[in-house]
Amino acid sequence: MQRSLFRYTTAFLLPLLAVGLVLTGCDSTGSNGGGGDETATFEYPSNNYGAETVTNLLAFELGVRVGNATDNSESALLDRYEGNADDITIRAAQDLTTEGQNVYSDIQGGVDLSSQVSTADLLRGNELESPDSPNAGSPVNTDELLRYYFQEAGANNVGPATSNGIVLSQFAEKMLLGTPLYGQGAAILSDFANENVSSNRAEQWDAAFGYFGFPRTLEPFVDYEGGGEGLADGPARDIDGDGVDLTSEYVHTWAAYAIERSATAEANSESPSNNFAQRAFEALVQGRKEIANENYENLSSRAQTALDAWEATVAVNVIHYINSMEGSLSSLDDGKTVAQGDIDEGAWGEAKAFAWSLQYYNSELNTTQLNDILKDVGNAPPYGEVTVSDYENDLADATQILQDAYEFSNSNVAAW
Repeated sequence: MQRSLFRYTTAFLLPLLAVGLVLTGCDSTGSNGGGGDETATFEYPSNNYGAETVTNLLAFELGVRVGNATDNSESALLDRYEGNADDITIRAAQDLTTEGQNVYSDIQGGVDLSSQVSTADLLRGNELESPDSPNAGSPVNTDELLRYYFQEAGANNVGPATSNGIVLSQFAEKMLLGTPLYGQGAAILSDFANENVSSNRAEQWDAAFGYFGFPRTLEPFVDYEGGGEGLADGPARDIDGDGVDLTSEYVHTWAAYAIERSATAEANSESPSNNFAQRAFEALVQGRKEIANENYENLSSRAQTALDAWEATVAVNVIHYINSMEGSLSSLDDGKTVAQGDIDEGAWGEAKAFAWSLQYYNSELNTTQLNDILKDVGNAPPYGEVTVSDYENDLADATQILQDAYEFSNSNVAAW
């Protein structure tokens, strides 16, 4: 069933108090606004999602390490993947003064990414070629592919990309963003939306919030008018002066993407709004407060709002990296055969990995459409396979499928 992502916009553009750590409302021009329900405050009322925070931090670290030859021994990568990272220094904290969060167990011990990763076969994964898959021509899942890339980078010194142009660091991080982070968070919110949750509501809602990766207060982190990518001053801010708390004062990757894509749409002055970050954050805060008050009447709609905003962010990420490739191709001769250097291999990898993320949850695409998107992006950068014009057409087809499914405007698609 097609559901418009825009139907929630006005319902959740709630205004702010004049003081305090509250979420700033943004109109379609990106300017900050006020007025309205002055009893609404926007601070997430829990910090019980340490394991999900560590999952975010480990996914980020694995992406960095796989792309850095001095950091990528296979055992070091597997330690972080298989739950042996308790005493390892948190990479994201290395340039920060934190609230005593130096090693992963300072936040939560025993977090095993490998146990959370989906083992469902990746769509069209059987079409990956031998440099890019442990079993070329056979089905492959995310766990198998990650372990293969850890081996290639860590033991065999392959990198930063395979000979076919698959950037290992992009796949390592972005595939973990798909599963467990988006897959687990979306499954939880989907259960709430379908009213399939009757116990441990607070614990499960907190887990979804933690996977999404928002700070507990959003307003200090957001700047849609500064000409950047929506973050006021990077992902970390010491709000209380006690050092950065990586659980509550840090914007993790999915939340950062939601802010970035929202900033572009808001600056585009397009109506209705595509402020995914605000819509999701407000719904998650309100839902958690209602759980605390044992008021479940609106919980399904809150979950659906956050889930739709998250799903849209995933779809926009595919469009964003397709746009990057199309920008590179636009300067080339239409009849030229695509060759190495013609597109950004990192952008290709992100488009592919984010399209795979939609396998773990989407409400707007059928299997044929998702297969078509993955086919259009390709099994690897299409060096020597197609002309510039043909690949531009393939990428445009993939974008059109997403635009039609999610009802994105032409101007926002172009801006993303």
